[in-house]
Amino acid sequence: MALEYNYDEEGETWPFFVMAVLTFILVPLTIKWIRKAVSSNDPLTQNKKVKGSIVEDHKTLQIDNFDKIKKFQSKKKSAKIFNKTLLVLIIGWALVIYIALYYTKEANLQGSFDPYTILDVSITASEREIKSRYRKLSLKFHPDKLPQDVTQAAREEMETAFIKINLAYKALTDEVTKSNFQKYGHPDGPQDVSHGIAIPKFLVEGYYSPFMVVLYFFLIGVLLPTIVGVWWNNVKSHTKRGIHVETAAMFVRKLADRNPGKVMTPYDLLDWLLASNEIQTEFKHLGPNQIRDLISKYLFRNDKDLDAKLQNEKLKLISVLPKLLNGFIEIAAAFRGVDIIIAATDLQKAIVQAVRPTGRYQELLQLPYVDAKVISQQPIKKLGKLLTLSEEEAGKVLGITDSTKLKKALEVASHIPQFRILEAEFKVPGDEIVPPKASSHLSIKFLIKSPKLKSCPDIPDERLVDEETMDYLRDPLKINEEQPLLPFTYSPYFPNNIRNAWNGFIIAQKDTKLVEGSTIARLENADLSNIEISQDQWISGKEGDVAIGTFKIPFTNPTPASPGKYHFRLILKNNGYFGSDVDIPLVMEVENPPPPKIDAAKLKAKLEGTEESDDESDISDPEEDSLAGALAALNGGNVKKSVKEDEDSDESDNESVFTDINTDTEDEGN
Repeated sequence: MALEYNYDEEGETWPFFVMAVLTFILVPLTIKWIRKAVSSNDPLTQNKKVKGSIVEDHKTLQIDNFDKIKKFQSKKKSAKIFNKTLLVLIIGWALVIYIALYYTKEANLQGSFDPYTILDVSITASEREIKSRYRKLSLKFHPDKLPQDVTQAAREEMETAFIKINLAYKALTDEVTKSNFQKYGHPDGPQDVSHGIAIPKFLVEGYYSPFMVVLYFFLIGVLLPTIVGVWWNNVKSHTKRGIHVETAAMFVRKLADRNPGKVMTPYDLLDWLLASNEIQTEFKHLGPNQIRDLISKYLFRNDKDLDAKLQNEKLKLISVLPKLLNGFIEIAAAFRGVDIIIAATDLQKAIVQAVRPTGRYQELLQLPYVDAKVISQQPIKKLGKLLTLSEEEAGKVLGITDSTKLKKALEVASHIPQFRILEAEFKVPGDEIVPPKASSHLSIKFLIKSPKLKSCPDIPDERLVDEETMDYLRDPLKINEEQPLLPFTYSPYFPNNIRNAWNGFIIAQKDTKLVEGSTIARLENADLSNIEISQDQWISGKEGDVAIGTFKIPFTNPTPASPGKYHFRLILKNNGYFGSDVDIPLVMEVENPPPPKIDAAKLKAKLEGTEESDDESDISDPEEDSLAGALAALNGGNVKKSVKEDEDSDESDNESVFTDINTDTEDEGN
């Protein structure tokens, strides 16, 4: 049997090869583009799905420069659709269709042989059925039975078909022919095998061969290294948070060199952000003073005098800052500085709400349509106090005279989420106490309420207890993601959509720094349905009326080795709203486990040598697949294998001890 390699002289395979390669590239690229294009990040549609969220009304929302903000957002949205990826997809799919229409042809399948298909019988046909079918086809295609007026081409085709019919019949009835077909796939025995290369011969051996060499060089020597290089450069040039590595390095230097005695303010931090690679590269056509002036006008909501070009530059500049702040907060957590993280979070919400980051009236200034001068001249500072006033009095406090705008401002005020902690304590899964050197977490039971709701309901203790199932014991933090996703922050002045969240961190009271090794925990899932309930429902505290949330923060280090009381502080900072933060003290009480109870009668019997030895009197270790076994394993106790595992191990004693070793490794996946 000869083996031969040939170029695709007839053009039967290379079009299919090219289409397969193009399709392999285009299909995932198309799916990615479609997902990005159809994904909705519009608060108007997404926030409507979340009970208790603030919903924008684009038709009645009359905010200064609102039309420019929506135009900026629509440009960003259209950029998701009409981009370079779309151009590549159009060209790629057009090429696939063109090749399919004009270059593909029916492949030559003469080398294949299927007697059942040739005779048109099923694979389970009996010999009698095969003979009957053969006779009918022989009469139809026999050369002596062909009409006299048939063309020469048709005659040759029918003669070829007659030969195939005879071969197929022999392959199913004659023993020798049948044996050849079963062994080699053809009634005549082994056939020559020809492997085609999916390139037309004229491109390799003809006039165009030099161009193929150039194409090979371009693909392998230029295009492939360029694609890999761009990808690798992008990976190396940005951190996981998406900030440039030079910016991250600058943040590290600033944090390492800063004076610990100086209190860090949001304005100091803003100067650091403006020195970042992103700002210096993207806005190098603007001077430092002009950049600061644009940000100042935005934070004080007095940018009416800016022309259209500067308005667009201002929105582009503002939209970059939250990503820089998220990256900065992650880096600052490694330095354990509390004041700088608080300053960064306050600056972040000030940027989102277009409010100056320091002062005493931020809770009122974050509302739409307000007059900052009027607010600063009256004594009310909190949303809760504002919502106790009549509509007329509230309008005077906020400086809003238009009744429609005033109603919208008060609606926003009543829907800004307020965080109330019911219980916050350190827990060790499966233990009623916190033992030394144990793996623990901070469990927070909380309510999210409207500022208009007064006091706090009386919640029964049983509603604050977690059900300790096997899933809970394996991963107590899983409950964080089982609650509804928070909506987008109501931020009509900010050009992008920001997912509302709380950043939580634990501080050690002994040095007023973040607990060593801890990270910033992010609360993005919580039930907001309490915001919509009435005061009577709120006070009753019924399970059907009031929703209780759970948030667990991992305590990365083991609990202290010595029993005692250890003092901490919990801070929860909202990333989009003023007046929603929490700062409370915490106490971790570490206790030694109680000693095991001793049965005096059994102890006496053991000392006297009269202890019973039957199985019922022995106290054995719990099995590892039981709830008691899981608790014992978490606390470092002894467990024994289950009976089923022992039986399985007995049955496999005769097998090699290496047969079940699994050498595969798994990589952790964000």
